[in-house]
Amino acid sequence: MPRSGGLTLELKGKTTPERLIAEIRRQAPHLLDETPPKPAPVPVKPRPQRAKGRAPEAGRLLRPAEVATLFRVDPKTVTRWARAGKLTSIKTPGGHRRYRESEVLGLLYGTETGVTGT
Repeated sequence: MPRSGGLTLELKGKTTPERLIAEIRRQAPHLLDETPPKPAPVPVKPRPQRAKGRAPEAGRLLRPAEVATLFRVDPKTVTRWARAGKLTSIKTPGGHRRYRESEVLGLLYGTETGVTGT
């Protein structure tokens, strides 16, 4: 049983593509409209806004796994160091921790003066 609003083609005998197209032209010519559809507009991503009143931080930010690789420890250890105040962490808008590369390298090589040693 055909659905309401649908197109039902009843062809008797051998069905060929030409015969099918001719029947569609007869019953529903709007389905064979040859004008190409308009392309969908390309969405434009808005540029991220900087927080007002703060200068962008200089230097690269490292993820906990990157810091852990440098110190050869587990990433959870890096998080514990940050909570203990041994490393300064920056939280992203998503709540993830990031660490300044200069501070991490200073702690690694013992040249950072503002960070408490282990």
